[in-house]
Amino acid sequence: MSNSLIAHAKRVAAQAALDFNEEHHPADDADTVYVRAGLAGCRDAREALPVAALLDALGPAGLRRIREEEGLAVVVEVPGPDWSTKIQMALGDLAAFAQVIVRTGARQDRPTEGNGTVASALSRGASIAGVCHAPARYLPATLVQAADLVVRIGPPSNRVVADVIKAVTGKRARRLPPAVAAGLSFDDITASIRMGTSPATCIARLQASARALSGGDALGEDVPDLASLYGYGAAMSFALALVRDLDEWRAGRLEFSQISKNCTLYSEPGLGKSSLIRSLAKAARVPLVSASVAELFTSSSGHLDGVLKAWEAKVAQAAAIAPSILFLDEIDSIPNRATMDNRARDWWSPFVNSVLASIDSTTSDITSKVIVIGATNHINMLDAALIRPGRLHPVIRIDRPDKDALVGIMRQHLGIDLQEADLSGVAQLGAGSTGAEVTAWIKTARSLARAEGRRMVLGDLIAQVAPAETRTPAEVRAIATHEAAHCVCAARLHVASMTSVTIADRRSSEGAARGIMTPRAFLTKTQLENVAVVALAGRAMDALVGAPHTGAGGGRGSDLDRATGIVVSLHTEFGLGDHLAYRGGNAEDAMRTDPALRRTVEADLLRLYAQATDLVRENRGVIEVLANRLVEARVLSGDEIRTIIEAGSTARGRRRRGGHHAAR
Repeated sequence: MSNSLIAHAKRVAAQAALDFNEEHHPADDADTVYVRAGLAGCRDAREALPVAALLDALGPAGLRRIREEEGLAVVVEVPGPDWSTKIQMALGDLAAFAQVIVRTGARQDRPTEGNGTVASALSRGASIAGVCHAPARYLPATLVQAADLVVRIGPPSNRVVADVIKAVTGKRARRLPPAVAAGLSFDDITASIRMGTSPATCIARLQASARALSGGDALGEDVPDLASLYGYGAAMSFALALVRDLDEWRAGRLEFSQISKNCTLYSEPGLGKSSLIRSLAKAARVPLVSASVAELFTSSSGHLDGVLKAWEAKVAQAAAIAPSILFLDEIDSIPNRATMDNRARDWWSPFVNSVLASIDSTTSDITSKVIVIGATNHINMLDAALIRPGRLHPVIRIDRPDKDALVGIMRQHLGIDLQEADLSGVAQLGAGSTGAEVTAWIKTARSLARAEGRRMVLGDLIAQVAPAETRTPAEVRAIATHEAAHCVCAARLHVASMTSVTIADRRSSEGAARGIMTPRAFLTKTQLENVAVVALAGRAMDALVGAPHTGAGGGRGSDLDRATGIVVSLHTEFGLGDHLAYRGGNAEDAMRTDPALRRTVEADLLRLYAQATDLVRENRGVIEVLANRLVEARVLSGDEIRTIIEAGSTARGRRRRGGHHAAR
């Protein structure tokens, strides 16, 4: 039988079915006459599923309207882009339309395209339909606004699945697990329902597909409990509040729309953002769906329409299994439209807009139960629209763990090893390290002990946290005075509160001084320049006690890189130099392409370096005391740093007062 004859037979059978009394065949009946008639002639699941889903969404009244009314404007919303062409064919089989417009989110699919065609068809009294997973974003605006009938096809219900199984196998499924097709794509479902097999076998395949997906990322026994995590600060407070609110929602005491469910986490690399999200999903008892720009490219054709479809599929998957968490990792890969060059704008703008619109839909739609959380290592690179209130807001910073948190992290990863050991000293040695570094220490220590045929001992771990010294005493002393200068100058200029300083050789000849910037709503030119002075203080101390060396430079994140970046930004971004024009861009590009700016920045850096030199000379005594203690302990906490600096300030004050009295 030809396709046209099959389509004609379906329409005749569907019309005959509507002649029955609808009260005896309600739309929610899993075996209604009109559904059986509509599915008559479907040869396999790929034909039956779109018909069954469409009939289920239309109901008898909707089917009668598209069959009988003339000049009807119909919008059909489908679960995902992969459904669009299938529903288009099913719609054409069930009723006569002058045109069925299909939009899948391709680059050319815009609300401004095709409006003339829609208006022309409707003005002639012809019926026209549009099929899309996001009608308002992609279908012609005229069709959406003039729609007489909006049909929403959600993820296939058990009723639809049962209808398809009956049509394909000839037998009705007796019992289906709850939401058996939740989270599965069109291809997943149709691949599971096969001709020549039993309903039970089809159901088993659907369940196997669902288990393979696990609603997103698998959350196995290796995912630690949320309560066992350490060092997350405000991010942990957000996670615990979300778990508590979800429990309240399940108990019927809180509306889902009242839950604060979106945020952005940012930190340096290795501080466990992804680990926190996985533990959060486990504690909240919701599935986790992860997405990143890199994954969208690798899982698609790489062309714009393919990337958009891959993104829409992720959103649809999260929506199908909601309540769920949609985790957007490395969101700094989503370009910032404010700094995007014109060559990339035409390609990336539709993608950025699609991401923003999808996030909006999770917050503005009171029925949405998708939680969206972003993560980044580079908060300054994000598009401002992405993290504004109502989208991925609030923005929550995760700092490096303190000593107590490091002890907890080590305990978590050590398991049954070193249960009786006091880890506080090891944590002191490792102050300022990341959770990822802790994991690496423990893995390496275990591996070395295993190679010697024994259990790990505390010395194995210490050897990884602070390996045996290989540098000369002069090198250690030079690094200590360099880092001590940063600490003292930061305190003197009130730039930062130091949290730790270390000269422990962790496969590097460099030390590290870490602190938290003094919070200010705005920074003046002097305050910005003070930050640069602190960055240059290490080099100034190098010159004062010996000779400048490579410790202040060497690449991104070095002292010279940070000082240069601050001064460039002062002139190009903040309007605190000789010009008000905003030039933006990164420091390296600006210095390379603008000789005048390069001369100005160099002059400023030399002036600030002179200030740093005066400052370290004035505070040389306390810097050397701090350096001596650092050589001895290798790592100092923020409290010990402050104690030494305050003692030095007191002693300096007494000397000044004594000199003043002697002069009198």
